[in-house]
Formats: sequence, C-alpha cells, structure tokens
Amino acid sequence: MSPQAAQTAARRMVGAVVVPTSFFPLLAAIASALIDGTAGPTWWAVAVLSGFTVTLLALTVVVVRGQVPDPATACLVAITLAALCAYPLFAHLAASSGVAMAPGSDLTRWQTYLVGSTPPAFGALVRRWRPRAALAACAAMAVVAAGVGQVPPPLLTAPLAREGYGVSMAAMAVAVYLVIRAMEQSSGRWSTARMAVLRAEAQAEALALAEAERGRWEAAVHDDVLSALRAGAQATTPQEVRAAAAAAAAALDHIATPPATLTVAAAVAAQQVHAAARGVRESVEVQVDSGAGTLPGRVVEAMADATAELLRNTFRHNPPGVRATVRGRLAADGAYLVVSDDGSGFDVETLPPGRLGIRVSVVGRLRSVGGDATVRSSPAAGTTVELRWPQ
Repeated sequence: MSPQAAQTAARRMVGAVVVPTSFFPLLAAIASALIDGTAGPTWWAVAVLSGFTVTLLALTVVVVRGQVPDPATACLVAITLAALCAYPLFAHLAASSGVAMAPGSDLTRWQTYLVGSTPPAFGALVRRWRPRAALAACAAMAVVAAGVGQVPPPLLTAPLAREGYGVSMAAMAVAVYLVIRAMEQSSGRWSTARMAVLRAEAQAEALALAEAERGRWEAAVHDDVLSALRAGAQATTPQEVRAAAAAAAAALDHIATPPATLTVAAAVAAQQVHAAARGVRESVEVQVDSGAGTLPGRVVEAMADATAELLRNTFRHNPPGVRATVRGRLAADGAYLVVSDDGSGFDVETLPPGRLGIRVSVVGRLRSVGGDATVRSSPAAGTTVELRWPQ
C-alpha cells in the first residue's frame, strides 16, 4: 500500500465511523420533530435538520471518493452544537408566550436525539490532536452538550442524570478518538514498512542489474576483446595487426550495444547458436532443436556467447583433432544446451580463480540472465558443460 492509498484508507475509516453514527440520530430527530412537534420555531428545526442532512450526504460523497472528511465532519458538529445552544433561547421565548418546555416535554426531544451524533463526529475530528488536548476537547464538548442541551428522556428522572449523560458523551468521544487514531497509526506504520520493503527491493534489483551488466562486460571483454588483442600480439604482418585492431574495436562496439530485439523466436535463436558454434570452427557438430514461442534477447545472446567461448576454450587448450559437439533445445518454456568435447579435460576443483573463461564468460554470463551452467570435467575424460535457462 502506497502512502496515498494508506491516507485514503484512513479517511474512509473516519467516514465508516461518522456516517452511521450520525445517520441514525438524524432519523430519530426527524421522526421526533414530525411526531412530537418542534421546540421553538418550525423554520429553525427545518433549517437545522435540512442542513445536517445535506452535510451528512456531502460527507458520504467525500468519504466514498477518499477525500478529506474533516470539513464536513466539523460542519456536523457545529450544526448540532448550534441547535443545542439555541435551545435556552427558545425555551425562554416559549416560557414568555406560555408554552411549556420544561424537562420531559415532548417538544425537546428532536434536539436531544440529534446530539447523539456529536461524540463520534467530535472524536473523529480531533483524531490527530495530541492525547491531552484531544481529551480536554472531548470533555469540553460533553460539558456543553450536557449542560446546555436536554438529557434524553430515559434519564430525566435518574439521580445525577445530567452528570452521567455528560460522562457518557465524553467517554464515547474519547473511545472514537482512540480507535481511529490507533487505526490511522497502524495503517501509517504498515505503509511505511511496505515502502521500505519496496525501496529495498528496488535497490536490490538495481544492484542485480548492475552486477549483470558488469558480468556481461567482463565476459565480452574476455571472449572478444582479449581474443582480438591476443591475435594482434601474435600477428606477423601489418594486415594481421589491422585486422586484429578492427576486431577489437568491433568487439567494444558490440559490448556497448544491447541486444537488438527484446525477444527472439525460438527457431531464430537456434540459428544464432548454430552460427555462433560454427563461427568458432566449421567442424563442430551442432544439433539444436527449437520449440514454439520466443525467448528474451539477452538469454539468446548469453547462450550463443557462452557456447562460442566454450568451443574456443576447447580448441585452444586441446591438441589438434579434438571433437566438439553442441546439442540441445530452445523454446519459450526453457533453453537447454550441452557443449561437450573429447579433449584432455581439467580438474574443475582446481580451476584458477583468475581464469575468467569459465567463471565469467560461461557461468556468470548465464546467471546474469537468470540461467545457470554446470561444468563436468576431469583429466583425460573430456569436458561437458550444460547451459540452461531458467535456472
């Protein structure tokens, strides 16, 4: 989850608390106003309930869209507190005109029901405040609501009803504050951890790509550039020197150029391996089959280059007359080649660390593209190398 997604989820958590806890008090207040009548002017009740309804609908839309819910939530709290604070004024006006609005009167209930939405909305509104400030604000809200407004009808005759009502409202607001705050913090920590994992994976991938590219350069330098320079060192005529220099320059250009195509058809890949093998020595026996589909261009290049390097090693380190074969199959679901010879072989365990021909040009090159190579050889028993992709 990205930070933006975590933020959207946190906003919707607020809506999941505020919208339901405001909807049902609104229904109760509307029903009470219709059945029992209104305390004060009818236009005031209509204005308050209409404003509350519109604000609640706006909050629902905001929450669905994952936008900031705080402005609409603050409007809900302000509308409710305004209705409560207006009650003493209307009570005084009603008393002056001879209308009873004493505690217990049915004309007081719609405002009392509506205030039930205040604690959850207020607790959600102060969710990002420091704990002490939030607790103080919740307590102040409860004092205003319980001190100015009316106690719900079931508590009217109970001892200390107003104090108990205020405490319950404060407790509800604090509970909502703690729950939403904990959910937001948990979501934030999870998002932070997830982003750290993604960054680590990206760094690891970048390092792997850099290592693969370094391996490709080392292998190509060993296979092509050093071979051309070796030929130039052994040249006896100016023409041979120029040819070796041109070969070295072409090898460097090839190193700097990525594969021409991202994917290669399996049949074309088999032809490339065949051409690479016969390019080393025409006498090489090549039998490479192809299946359906395509292979990544880097994989085909690695297979062909590793095959050519193995064959060059075969003819470089063995006496004339050595026989070499290349067999295998290339397809979209995998590539497998076996390069073998009947030469003098060598001890794999004592391969010099500085010898790049096997470790870099073959094994390293295959591993850099997600493949691998296995070398089997022993003195006087020839050499067999298996090239495979994927691992």
